[in-house]
Amino acid sequence: MRDPQLLAMVGGVGVCGVVLSAGRGTRLSPFSDSRPKASFPVGSRSLLDRAVDVVRPFVDEIALNVSGHADWFAAHVPPGVTTFDEGSEPLGTAGGLHNMREWIGDRDVVVLNADSVLFGNVGDFIGRRDHAPTRLLVTLDRASPDFDHLWRFVGLSTMNRATLAGIGSETEDLYRDVWKQQLADGDAELVPFAGLAIDAGTPADLLAANLIESGGRTVVESGASVEGAAEQCLVLSGGDVPTGEHLRLCVIDGRSRFDLSTNSIVPVSPGRRG
Repeated sequence: MRDPQLLAMVGGVGVCGVVLSAGRGTRLSPFSDSRPKASFPVGSRSLLDRAVDVVRPFVDEIALNVSGHADWFAAHVPPGVTTFDEGSEPLGTAGGLHNMREWIGDRDVVVLNADSVLFGNVGDFIGRRDHAPTRLLVTLDRASPDFDHLWRFVGLSTMNRATLAGIGSETEDLYRDVWKQQLADGDAELVPFAGLAIDAGTPADLLAANLIESGGRTVVESGASVEGAAEQCLVLSGGDVPTGEHLRLCVIDGRSRFDLSTNSIVPVSPGRRG
């Protein structure tokens, strides 16, 4: 629910929010073969619901882009959120914003990747969006940096209307086609995140996000069954841990199991696993 006082404090009037949720989710395959990435749980909420909840207090409207899985989105998009269907082929991060240009109008925008799980406050970051045409929330990551061999983008950005006006029909990727040049020109600011950020786009990272959210306890999605032992696991809808089985640090659904200890995925079938 939007708080008028909070909106005024962070300058949320005339600001829209966009949740990017049209990605294929290929890094989550095979778990994502039959469901959209945004549908996966972190604790008791889907990635989509979490992303909308992060953005909603600071903007006057929210939209999201989708590609495929129309039935799931039709049933699960939160009230008041506008959906832009990109068809069978995602338009890319910048292309998705260009496709929303009439809806965005003459507003600044707060953009969040649906698979970005942020544990920490983002109000200050969003509220200072007028400090630069584009602001990118980042975290220290020397192993997998996006910027300056040091910083990893955590999936949350703000862009002003001038930046958005420069996104044309041929613009596809925000980093490659927009932000890279802005950084070179001094028109984009990297802002370190004081909290914890997880890109929940792989089975290992999705499991980590769930264990942090749950305080280390197993998360069991609706439609799953656990009669055996599942220690620090994510049991997705359709997953079954029968009596006598003991799993630890796994992600499992009705067809596959990811084991963190071996970083491997194996097929499963009812009554027979491994």
